[in-house]
Amino acid sequence: MSGAPSESLLTLFGSSADLARVGLGWARALPAVTLVPAFGLRAAPPGLRVAVALVLGAVVAPQVRGLGSEAVPVALLAEVARGVPVALAAAIPLWAATMAGGVVDALRGAQEGPAAPTVEGRATPLGVLFALAAATVFLSTGGPAAVARALAAAPRDLATPLAGAAYALTSGISLAVAVAAPLAAASIVVEVTFALVARAASPAQVHALLAPIRSVALLAIVALLFDRALVHLVAASPR
Repeated sequence: MSGAPSESLLTLFGSSADLARVGLGWARALPAVTLVPAFGLRAAPPGLRVAVALVLGAVVAPQVRGLGSEAVPVALLAEVARGVPVALAAAIPLWAATMAGGVVDALRGAQEGPAAPTVEGRATPLGVLFALAAATVFLSTGGPAAVARALAAAPRDLATPLAGAAYALTSGISLAVAVAAPLAAASIVVEVTFALVARAASPAQVHALLAPIRSVALLAIVALLFDRALVHLVAASPR
């Protein structure tokens, strides 16, 4: 009875070599399932994330070279390294969206909210909103399929993945700036305007009145520029 699960897997995948390729494909897909917020992060149980990685591993298995002369742990670590740039390229737009929302909340003086299971750390309310919007864009524009294609096409040498990881990080910074810069520029205009109004008004109580109006004005600007942010996120989503 102890060999029944192995026999059923061999029946499903055809041979032990195919099973080994699926295992290596699983290792290659594991960084994406672990790092990409759209795959659930802490909202998905670990067993579910392992299962999703196994499904992706089975999809990319035909493009994975079988075990060679290297030891199994070394081969698994090499495949994980090949999957890291793909995971970063898919995850960074979602992280950048979270940071852009956090910038707006910082400008309007909002405090961090409770930890959200689909966002790493303690994100602000708009950070969670932007993160969910980015995850929706990722899933609705074929992000998982693009990740599977990128995993299948991952190069054999390990120098290229490292360069790809550095490029993905640089692109993420550029994306965060592109999304947050218009919001920050608009907030500066609001701050200057309200400062001039407060200086011209004689009652000191005007500051207490302007504070909530400033927050509402920043939220209105976010609503007006939200489509622009989504355009940047769609352009940065893997395809």
